[in-house]
Amino acid sequence: MTARHEQVADDLRRLITAGTFAVGDRLPPETRLAGRYGVSTPTLRDALEVLRAEGLIAKFQGRGNFVRQPSERLTYPNSAIALRTTTSSADTTATGGVAKRLGTPEGAPLTEYVCLSHRDDLPQILTHVYVPRAASPLTAASPWGDDLVIATGAPVTTSNDQVTARFPTTAEAQSLRISTRTPVLAIERTFATADGRPVAYALLVLPGDRAEVALAIPIDSDQEAQQ
Repeated sequence: MTARHEQVADDLRRLITAGTFAVGDRLPPETRLAGRYGVSTPTLRDALEVLRAEGLIAKFQGRGNFVRQPSERLTYPNSAIALRTTTSSADTTATGGVAKRLGTPEGAPLTEYVCLSHRDDLPQILTHVYVPRAASPLTAASPWGDDLVIATGAPVTTSNDQVTARFPTTAEAQSLRISTRTPVLAIERTFATADGRPVAYALLVLPGDRAEVALAIPIDSDQEAQQ
């Protein structure tokens, strides 16, 4: 059975799609919407959170909820959208999942690069790149972490990528200026040499309402013919 807040979100989505509420329109106050649908204010706010996560509305403190113009989504791994990326770095050590991804012992010295990419003034991508501790600082940075890995001089030939949809950590939400209830795409990239040796690891976090993943996967026609 569909949850009540999802039913409310479905109807508001229908009204927005139909143009009853146009881009730039302010939605009725939350108390009025709750009464209209016969739900509690917390249930109504859950419905609005669904629409905010989809990029259909935006909430402005003291002003209310407004229908927003859907923005062009970033497409991983190839996007034509121009981004401004700032980078910081710090010495760290391999722990937990990072150590496992890099195949290094706990405590191995690493350099962590943190890249935050903006479109206009809005954060779009938070990237953490981990490489063996470099003798000199690296400055090259792309939103996807490729440039930093290449700048190390490591003979990288493959990137094994894993994409997960989840909610952001508090720190990720603060960096990206989103709610902790806004889903994100977490892309884990392990860069390896031709013999499969991992040399770098990157974690990309993208707000789910602003990003998508599009992959071109080759198909073996001979294998297809045999099946």
